Amino acid sequence: MTPRFLNFMPFILKWEGETYENVQGDPGGPTHYGIDKESHPGVDIRNLTKQGALEIYFQEWGKEQCELLPDGLGEAYFNACVNCGVGRAVKLLNHAPHHTAAEFLTAQEEFYRALVRGHPALGKFLRGWLNRTSDLRKLLQL
Repeated sequence: MTPRFLNFMPFILKWEGETYENVQGDPGGPTHYGIDKESHPGVDIRNLTKQGALEIYFQEWGKEQCELLPDGLGEAYFNACVNCGVGRAVKLLNHAPHHTAAEFLTAQEEFYRALVRGHPALGKFLRGWLNRTSDLRKLLQL
């Protein structure tokens, strides 16, 4: 695991949580350290260790080539991969024409607002989503 990845993981774990949860209606199913059963069907989510979660996240970090993106943008992109899914994160990256972390986070916030406009029941999550991007802006000093 690279220093850059390890330095960023406390942010991910802060927002994803470190406890096992199985919230009724969550499409990801049981979740631990932000790792969900739907996306990781071969993982024993209930007994997942922090080290195991870090290994999964590092595989995903590498697969998405976050280390090759500029400082800040790699972190913002990976955060979106975890929070929104890889497909959405790629689309957000395409909406950041100069490929800066600030542009990426603005596109992510616009996505959240549009999502709530289209699905008002998701409005209960908007504050948390925006708090997360705001916290990331502070971490990245944007």
